[in-house]
Amino acid sequence: MQRLAGLNLTPRINAAGNDINPCTMPEATLYRETLTLAPLDLEELEIFKAQFGALLAAPSSDERKLQLDRLSAYVIALRTIKHELNGIKFRGLNPEDTELGFGFIRPQFTAAGGTAAAPTYKRNWQIAYAAIGTWYDWLYFNGPVAYIMGKDFGMVITHIKSLLTPIPCMAECRFEIGRTGVLIPFDVRMLRVGDTENGTSIVPIPTMILKPKASLYARTESDIVDTDEVALGGLVFGLGRVLKEETPSWLP
Repeated sequence: MQRLAGLNLTPRINAAGNDINPCTMPEATLYRETLTLAPLDLEELEIFKAQFGALLAAPSSDERKLQLDRLSAYVIALRTIKHELNGIKFRGLNPEDTELGFGFIRPQFTAAGGTAAAPTYKRNWQIAYAAIGTWYDWLYFNGPVAYIMGKDFGMVITHIKSLLTPIPCMAECRFEIGRTGVLIPFDVRMLRVGDTENGTSIVPIPTMILKPKASLYARTESDIVDTDEVALGGLVFGLGRVLKEETPSWLP
């Protein structure tokens, strides 16, 4: 937890004269996109530090280590999404309807398929593989094409987790985020090794920050014919009213 404790609002200037403190730097660049970062006040930072620590996985688990390794990305995502939502106050795990909060990524913040009029939100993390070596749409709109996220929340994705035991199916996956985040396929067969602390199969992937109204399209393929259940690891930041919903209203 030393990394969390080290987060502060004191600018850290490098040799080039740029602020590299994720809590105070004015902007960040990810996959050729420049992200404008809203300022955090001391109260917001302390809420993030305390509650982010509470959200982390079991002590000594690979997932906890991964989340702490990507700590700067989570802070940058918070500040990016706060900027997109007009700088509203961050209140952590218990926000009012019009305040900014955060939590784990639930299936209902993603989409898979739909009609010509609107995408359909995912009700679970399942993905069925009917054939080996065939690429299947995973997160998408009907077509298949990218779907557009809601205007009141964004996400940061840092890893994926297979909930299928004993052998996960997913072998590779790829993501397209907006026009600049067209990423190469990732080999995620290391899911089959599992997390030695709590048995969860987890593998890190390159960090992806999705702003409100960003487009997302993901595909995946498998070495095994079966139905896998693969969750997105990371955090969702959004308005309290959206985070609290049992049935999502962000879809068009």
